[in-house]
Amino acid sequence: MEESASQPPLHNPPVYRPQPQSPLPEQPLPKPPGHGDPKSQPRPMIQKPPAYRDPHFKPPHGPQRKAVLPPSFQPKPKRSRRFCRVCCCTFCIIFLIIFLILVIAAAAFYLFYDPALPAFRLSSFRVPMLNVSNSNDGAYLDADTTARVEVRNRSGKMSWHFGKSKVSVSADDGNLSLGSSTVAGFVAEHKGLAQVKAATKVRKLALEDRQRRKLKGAVESKALTPTVEIQTKTSVGLQGWKSPSIAVTIVCGGVTMRRLENGDPPLCSITLLKWCV
Repeated sequence: MEESASQPPLHNPPVYRPQPQSPLPEQPLPKPPGHGDPKSQPRPMIQKPPAYRDPHFKPPHGPQRKAVLPPSFQPKPKRSRRFCRVCCCTFCIIFLIIFLILVIAAAAFYLFYDPALPAFRLSSFRVPMLNVSNSNDGAYLDADTTARVEVRNRSGKMSWHFGKSKVSVSADDGNLSLGSSTVAGFVAEHKGLAQVKAATKVRKLALEDRQRRKLKGAVESKALTPTVEIQTKTSVGLQGWKSPSIAVTIVCGGVTMRRLENGDPPLCSITLLKWCV
């Protein structure tokens, strides 16, 4: 108890407390030169119009860039070329299909019906009367002729219908006309034979000296070469159906009367749609 009384009492250590510092006096900011001088104050900038361009401004050289248009002004992709190609291809395909169908139909028709043009032959030619008269102003001819033409249908399922026909007869390579006549229409049935008989006459036909000397002797010696021309219209009949008529011209000749009497009739030529067959 005595020792504890003899020790000095314990004290807490002192606590440091910072002293508040007095604020520093505020320093005024440096003023720009010319402050307070009305002459040195900057003048207000004048705004330039939006479309103003400085005439002294030179744009820097460089690669030019294309102006980018807004979407509303950008051209839309063209589809006309693609549409034209599709139309052309479709038209060509349809045309080829129709062409093939027509070719197949024509081939089937030809194989089934075996179409063929009729054959014309000048079977006979006669001159029942021929008279050459002389007068002061020249020679004149009076003559009657009779021509017979055979028409043979070579088709077995088609018939040929001929309308009213005009028959003209001439001689001397067509330079001497011996008259013309008209015959009624006729029909050449399938695998059938038809005959056309035409009688012509000519009166007071003026002759040249060469024709006068040659004509009478040629008729008497049967060396006269007649030419018979038939102008008509024909159509095809097939199982009750009849096609439209087309104009045809048949020309027979090229042989003498002697050869005709000996049984050598010439095959006539047929001009159909300006094609000679």
